[in-house]
Amino acid sequence: MRGLLIALLVVAAAALVTSRFVPKVARVDVSGTQHLTQAQVLELANVAPGDPFLWVTSYRLRHLMHDPWVRKVRVIRHWPDLVSILVWERQPALTDGTTTWAEDGTVLPGVPGSVAAGLPHLEGWGAPRLDEALKLLRLLHAYGPKVISYSPEGFEIQLTGTSLFTPSAEALQQQWAAFESHRGGRVAVYPWGVSKAHE
Repeated sequence: MRGLLIALLVVAAAALVTSRFVPKVARVDVSGTQHLTQAQVLELANVAPGDPFLWVTSYRLRHLMHDPWVRKVRVIRHWPDLVSILVWERQPALTDGTTTWAEDGTVLPGVPGSVAAGLPHLEGWGAPRLDEALKLLRLLHAYGPKVISYSPEGFEIQLTGTSLFTPSAEALQQQWAAFESHRGGRVAVYPWGVSKAHE
């Protein structure tokens, strides 16, 4: 029994050493990127033609997965020598003119000015209310939010054809049906309901 165990360990060690040399990666395909280039993905993933094929794993791609632009990564090995890296990127969602965030609140560096200029703008004073602003952005996405202004009293939001005040994202959720039926002009959300004034 001991001899069999030693033999199995020797075989496993030999297989591990062999996998370091054959097979080798001949080609790496990258898909799903818009912001990151293929060269950036390969550098972050630490994968290149000539690398040990069997050693290309999700763990090896950990630096790529920690990049703020990367939401999700999948690596697929196609025997005998092709590696596919599928990347799901975060998208810019909100900016204050200096910092740009994805919908999950991740700060995205290097957003081109032309892209940031087309995003909803966050401004305000008092304690930061980024999490609520992003929640409001998701709620109001279909209505074309342009500016989200916050203060201790609440949020003033400029939408396409509507100016909205709400004390909080939760208040808007509670009065959502009333908001949808009163859109247009100026709409204000209160604990008791929604009021509308044409401007």
